Amino acid sequence: MIAIRKGEITKKHIIEQAAKLMNQKGFISTSLSEIVEVTGMQKGGIYNHFKDKEEITLQAFDQCCNLMRQYIESELLLKSSAKDRILAFIEAYCSFSDYSSLPGGCAIMNAGVEADDGESPKLLEKVQIEMHYLIKFLEDIIKNGIENKEFHAEVDPQKTATLIMSSIEGGILLRQIFAERSYILTVKNHLLFYINHKLSI
Repeated sequence: MIAIRKGEITKKHIIEQAAKLMNQKGFISTSLSEIVEVTGMQKGGIYNHFKDKEEITLQAFDQCCNLMRQYIESELLLKSSAKDRILAFIEAYCSFSDYSSLPGGCAIMNAGVEADDGESPKLLEKVQIEMHYLIKFLEDIIKNGIENKEFHAEVDPQKTATLIMSSIEGGILLRQIFAERSYILTVKNHLLFYINHKLSI
């Protein structure tokens, strides 16, 4: 029992350290030797817990997404109306990299840019699943807002959710390219204005 517990702790340590490293240096491009260095473990010790580097990559990506989800959910916890929930989502997603212990910015964008060259179909599939989840999450909030007469009935929930996510990700990309927060702040403020003055009744 103690050995199992120790193994779980070791595996968790590897995933957490790999997630921080890979979100900065690349989920695919990070080498096993770099993971060995950051975890302080031997290669054989790592392979006791993972069958190959791709398994580490996939679980490290999951770890990054779990941290983001936890942060967003905590920011939405006390929000009851659809409008307040969608505003809180935008604020949280745009500010995640400022308040998170996870360096490197948006893991979905980082992994998506790397994985679209066909080198890791499994990673790309995970990225797509995560983005679908976020769009559907927003879509459900918007549908709820329409039902509660908070949002205009003619609004298309799926298109609006897609617009919000693509705008935020574009702002995050510009922030990373220019190392300047003003880009994501511009996007955030535009989306908040849209929710308050266009989407809401």
